[in-house]
Amino acid sequence: MSELTDRYQNKERRRERRKLRAKPLFKKLAPRLGLAVYRYRHDFHYCPQIYGAGYWKKIRIQEIGGFKELADKVIADHRSLLYYDRLYILYQALWNVRYLASDAVSIAEIGVYRGGGSYFIASVAHQLFDREPKIHSIDTFEGHPDDIAAEDDSHWPGKFGDTSFEEVKKYLSVFPNLTVYKGRFEDRCAELEREKFCFVHVDVDIYAPTRACLEFFSERLLIGGVMVADDYGLTTCQGCKQAVDEFVASRKNYLKFHLETGQSLLIRVG
Repeated sequence: MSELTDRYQNKERRRERRKLRAKPLFKKLAPRLGLAVYRYRHDFHYCPQIYGAGYWKKIRIQEIGGFKELADKVIADHRSLLYYDRLYILYQALWNVRYLASDAVSIAEIGVYRGGGSYFIASVAHQLFDREPKIHSIDTFEGHPDDIAAEDDSHWPGKFGDTSFEEVKKYLSVFPNLTVYKGRFEDRCAELEREKFCFVHVDVDIYAPTRACLEFFSERLLIGGVMVADDYGLTTCQGCKQAVDEFVASRKNYLKFHLETGQSLLIRVG
């Protein structure tokens, strides 16, 4: 029995040596240089080892009918920095608030950039809602304002200024229920004072406008309504995280979920 075991072990060792000899030189050297080499797959991103070994079993959200077509459109248009993962969170949030929709209820996106997020939100509302709500899209269209506080090295005056109010307005003009506003949220929000909202997407990256948005929409969001704060879990957007955490700590009628996509899901429960 021992002889058979030794023979098997020797066979395995020879097999491993053959595999190592066959391994390309760059694959041998890469780990020593701090590099990782993987076979290229066009629809995969490199990601850290925080997911379970069975992650490959999960459904591919970019193939879900209904969502796929709408997400493909804005990604192909290069109008948004959001990819399938974050777009799918918006899709699910809108699906869950569809029963709140009526002619008297609105949706808002603050931080429009090139219009892809608003286009996606409006497309989903058109697909899912029986009654399409008014949609309000607000951005400076000049990037971060000049007087922003320096929160970190990732944000500076004028960042995200590579956009155009007129171009975005034209891009979104296919949705008659959508209005685009140019200016700081703090300067334009008075025009929305009488509105009630079922869904709000806050994507402004830094502390002051994030906190201003959450405060403004806090009591205007319907019970059961959802706010999604983008960039909450990003190390480059600590101001956003601070604003969300302070907001939730000051209220008992909001649930907060920190999502692996980096977004924060806020649900009004009372």
